[in-house]
Amino acid sequence: MGINMTDVLFYQNYGASGDVCTITICVICWMLIGSIFTIKHKNLVVFHMANALVCFAAICSIVYHWLIERMTQSTVFWIYTFRAGTYISLILTFVLYIIYISNFIDLEGRTKRIITILNGVGAAVFIVAQISTPFSKLVFYIDENLQIHQNYYLDAFRFAYVYYMLIAGSLLIGNRKKFITKMYKCIRNVMFVSFGLMTIQSFFVSTSIMCITFEFPILAALFLFHYNAYDSDTGTLDAKAFDAYIKDLKNKKFSVICMYLKEINPQKMLALSEEFYHFNEKYFKNPCTFRLNENKMVLVYEDEKNSGAEQKFPVLLEDFDKLYEEFQMDYQIVFIKSDVSLHSGTEYLALNEYLEARMPMNSAYRCNEKDIEAFGKMSYILKELKDIHEKGDLSDERVMVYCQPILNTNTGSYATAETLMRLKLMDIGIVFPDQFVRVAEKYEYIHTLSKIILNKACVELKRIEKMGYEVERISINISVQELRDKNFCDDMIGIINKNGVDYHKIAIELTESKNEKDFENMKKVIQKLHALGIRFYLDDFGTGYSNFERILELPIDMIKFDRSLLLLATKNAESRYMVGSFADIFRRSDYQVLFEGIESDEEEQICRDMSIVYLQGFKYSKPIPMDKLVDFLTTNN
Repeated sequence: MGINMTDVLFYQNYGASGDVCTITICVICWMLIGSIFTIKHKNLVVFHMANALVCFAAICSIVYHWLIERMTQSTVFWIYTFRAGTYISLILTFVLYIIYISNFIDLEGRTKRIITILNGVGAAVFIVAQISTPFSKLVFYIDENLQIHQNYYLDAFRFAYVYYMLIAGSLLIGNRKKFITKMYKCIRNVMFVSFGLMTIQSFFVSTSIMCITFEFPILAALFLFHYNAYDSDTGTLDAKAFDAYIKDLKNKKFSVICMYLKEINPQKMLALSEEFYHFNEKYFKNPCTFRLNENKMVLVYEDEKNSGAEQKFPVLLEDFDKLYEEFQMDYQIVFIKSDVSLHSGTEYLALNEYLEARMPMNSAYRCNEKDIEAFGKMSYILKELKDIHEKGDLSDERVMVYCQPILNTNTGSYATAETLMRLKLMDIGIVFPDQFVRVAEKYEYIHTLSKIILNKACVELKRIEKMGYEVERISINISVQELRDKNFCDDMIGIINKNGVDYHKIAIELTESKNEKDFENMKKVIQKLHALGIRFYLDDFGTGYSNFERILELPIDMIKFDRSLLLLATKNAESRYMVGSFADIFRRSDYQVLFEGIESDEEEQICRDMSIVYLQGFKYSKPIPMDKLVDFLTTNN
């Protein structure tokens, strides 16, 4: 059997230009990756390998077709070799495509095992089929007369192509929610284009553009996942690139300068673009600048390449002051040296935010070891809070309930108490509320802590009652943020009922909110729980926002005057009269009044002179573990 019409068309229709373009594009990809910033993660290695295989396949294809045109007995072996090299390289490229997609979507478990098996077994079968082609003489072989025999459409590579396209398509479609929509559509369309071109060339019985269709997905991966994300206005990289860059520095010593630029609008940013574009190069050698959002710029430089950089900081700050004067651009600047306890860009940004919260505007601060230690402590607390929240154990031993007894001046006894929260963590011991409450509120863990405190307080209250002691009421501090939770009322009621505590023995302490939506929501919650018998206290009256009209709208039982008002009352008779008048207004409106922060006999007497019934403060007791309340009552009642 000699060359048939299909064979003639197959070899005559081949043109090397397609493969030459493929090699050129592969080389350009390497040049781009080598000369610009790219995001370096584990898939970049897969990317390089796939690019190399496509390049090698194109080279083999050119040599293979060149040898066929000059075929002799001595070149037959090399024809087989380069033909197999072309197809095996492309099959292995498909294998790498599947690995790349699996890594990107974080494939795991049973699905990952199945895909890995299909990928490996398919590669083995199709590669063996290609290698055995000269021996089986079913698809392609050259006889003693140097005649080529081939069945183009039964070539194992055609089946391999369909097989791997089905696997890749299934992975993309089945996990499309893991991709950004635009990225998913781009990858899908590139695959359609590649498949379409392969189909078209099959109709023309050619392989001229076969290799280049494998390079199209590689180009898509370069731009979508390893792209050079420069901001055209400022010449900066983005947040994704920042995190990748920090990880890429590994053990090198470097410095990070975080610049918060308050309320920079697009017009101002355009005006500042030239300044920022050259700003980093003016002071530092080979730095990288990142724009993480509209207001945050970060500059990173290697210490080894910038030995005298710290001496330039005063001049840098002078330039920022000039920019402030010119553009009225408020700023905060934080200088951070690399530290072994910080492992990612995310951690450096979290440290920066931690420091910014403690800085005034238009100022600069240099982070020190104590700051990093304090941040590490805060990060540990946050990690524990997250674990407490996720476990949701209402008896979690890490959350401790303390209380501060309240004196009733009419009876001279302590019948009520305010519960207070503490954390007891393995690595750092007792943690006070000022170190974790704001963090818990920010990450929405606060309601879980409140539920634990309420549950433990109810358990302890029942124990105290069984011992024969009468406690009129205990109060729980609740954040206004918690009231936004649609399950708040049900959670409170469920815990109280579970422990068999009377509703009237529980009080909830709230601070006033000037947010209209929060106020209306607070009003509904108070009305619902108050109808059951739960009491409500307005905490910290006299600090921040206070609106008499709004307070009178709420079914509040007690107003707790902040210590700042007590201190005001100690200044002079006029101040004392004003504070006393406030207390009298509430008392005449059927509110009970409590003064917080009593620390001396003089302060107590001032409160008694104003006819205040309930007093609370260190004069009577510091916060004590609630399981010690019985001992306190035994001694003091």
